[in-house]
Amino acid sequence: MSKIAEAALSTAFDLVQCGGYHVRILAIHRALLRRTPSLLLAALLFVLNAYVCRGLFGVEYLRHMGSIEAAYIGISRYMLAHWRDFSWFPAWYAGIPAQNTYPPLLHWIVALVALLRGISPAHAHHWVTAIFYCLGPITLFALTLRLSGSPRAALLAGALYSALSPSEWLMPAIGRATGQFHPERLTALVYYGEGPHVSALTLLPLAILFLDLALERKRAPYFALAALSFASVALTNWLAALALALGVVAYVLAKLIPSKLFVRDLAFIVFLAVTAYCLASPWIPPSTIAAVQTNSQFIGGDYSHTGAELLRWIPATLLILLVLKRILRRAPPHLQFGIFFALLTALPPLAVTWANAAIVPQPERYHLEMELALALLAGLLLDAGLHAMSRHLGDRSALLATVALLLALVWPVKSYRHYARDALILTIDITTTSEWRTAQWLNQHWNGGRVLLPGSSAFWLTAFSDTPEIDGGFAQGVTIPVYAMARYEIGTAAAAGSHAAEIAILWFKALGVQAVAVSGPGSTEVFRDFSHPREFEGVLQPLWRDRGDVLYSAGAPASLAHVAAASDLVTVTPVNGIDVTPLRPYVAALENPRYPAASFEWTSLHSARIQTDLPPNSVVSIQISWSAGWHAKMNGSPLRLLKDGLGFMYIVPNTAGPASISIDYDGGAEMIVARWISRVTLALLGLACVLSWRRPSQKQEC
Repeated sequence: MSKIAEAALSTAFDLVQCGGYHVRILAIHRALLRRTPSLLLAALLFVLNAYVCRGLFGVEYLRHMGSIEAAYIGISRYMLAHWRDFSWFPAWYAGIPAQNTYPPLLHWIVALVALLRGISPAHAHHWVTAIFYCLGPITLFALTLRLSGSPRAALLAGALYSALSPSEWLMPAIGRATGQFHPERLTALVYYGEGPHVSALTLLPLAILFLDLALERKRAPYFALAALSFASVALTNWLAALALALGVVAYVLAKLIPSKLFVRDLAFIVFLAVTAYCLASPWIPPSTIAAVQTNSQFIGGDYSHTGAELLRWIPATLLILLVLKRILRRAPPHLQFGIFFALLTALPPLAVTWANAAIVPQPERYHLEMELALALLAGLLLDAGLHAMSRHLGDRSALLATVALLLALVWPVKSYRHYARDALILTIDITTTSEWRTAQWLNQHWNGGRVLLPGSSAFWLTAFSDTPEIDGGFAQGVTIPVYAMARYEIGTAAAAGSHAAEIAILWFKALGVQAVAVSGPGSTEVFRDFSHPREFEGVLQPLWRDRGDVLYSAGAPASLAHVAAASDLVTVTPVNGIDVTPLRPYVAALENPRYPAASFEWTSLHSARIQTDLPPNSVVSIQISWSAGWHAKMNGSPLRLLKDGLGFMYIVPNTAGPASISIDYDGGAEMIVARWISRVTLALLGLACVLSWRRPSQKQEC
């Protein structure tokens, strides 16, 4: 039986080279006849997974309001509303480059589906991620079929991936949380909101499949597909991008070592990876990678030691891989790949589970990659065993054993379905929630100033409103270094004692926060991350009360631009949340009536105008996070934008008198270069594909 992806692509490219309407119809007819059994098996896997998650296709809002999917829905809604101006993202963390919000591919797809179907971004998010969920076993089926040539191995791999979650047995914490025979991939998608992660895992097998095709065919269209598939994984989720790198390492170990053409093929893979990065570079430039790498060390725990831990594990891992390669040197390459891929993807989650060693940030999250690799390996091993059975006991015995294996998966699939229906895919009336009600009040009554909301309300705000906040969703893209320490201290009042409210208010004013919401008894907000919800009573003026939610005026000036002396600026970054001494001169300057007012007006989502009358030897502080992509002009002349200890921008005019200052974000030289590199790479790939298609075919099956 032909391999689905290879055969379909080969047919498509050959048809382009063959002239004649009737010839094309005949070729398509022959191709479909050959591939019908594999297509039917793939369709069966889709139906199986759709049966498990079918409620997700029609749901708009789920009861799991603490899920991070709120932030992803917010990004898609914002893209849909502001697709013409999506370079700077002012809604989160005092503003961040748009590429720092999250890898954008899934969110663009969701926004497009919402537009085309006329549904809400929330509904579109669930519909799209449900499709990706159902396609996951199919792409694994296609990869297994491509590597092994066995439809049985492919079916078993796809079925096992659909029906079993081995991480429940290998990682006790997961088993205790969800129980046995619960769909961990669906739990991650629905309960935790890991839509990008699950979607990228659907794309990952295709990337390896197209890599294998590109290496075999050495034709431009296959190379382009491989590069685009590599880029699509990286543009969907960071964790899956690392898993893809591990998959490529496993592929090199299995299929290229030893090989007379090893150097050439390795160079081909490196060139492919570079091409993929060139395509994706405007959305994952070096500055974004650096921000993610820095922030990821402190999200979900202290992972600052992971670099050193990884260095200790690398020698042992390399030794194990080399020994395995020696032992498996006569094994089929596809089986070697399955073993190496399973070992490499299992290393992060199992090292932290069994040895308490975190070798990458948030290592337990890689259990989804491990499940993908284990399903592929199990399918290959079972197929090898059944093949041996057929040699000794006959094909009929092997067929009966295969059917028995598949029937044994019926019960876990039914368990999955019941768990999905009764515990996961549960809807909610969003209008009854604190998250929605707070956002609607801000939409109707607020002046548009920066706010600080608790936990889940912060996650959901951008899904309902353009109101900017000092919080947001994907904290790995934050560019102001004080965010994490300030947010922790404001919420916990750790070591603040009787000065908790005073310290929090200093942070509010320094960060340009004009209102803060606190959730108390009666609120439906999930996290309740203010340890002392009444600490602002009698200190700050309440603006709105609703059930257990209170919104206070934080007392910060309405403008984000302020005239001050250079000595007033925060020049040293505080070391922790209670280190507010560097803030006091700055906050005092914001409230000093002797300094002239500076108006601040957004002229677009990436540009603003400031009007003021500058005294001699003054500076202008702008409470927007600094980025190299910002540029300033004063009275038409360029002016350098500097960064203070908070991570905000300021300028030194070196003049006095009336000033009209404009600031504009264009991404800077980095983004200009990245955009050109991406466009040129795409154009060259397109040209190479056209030239390849115009070249006469060597195989004239027409």
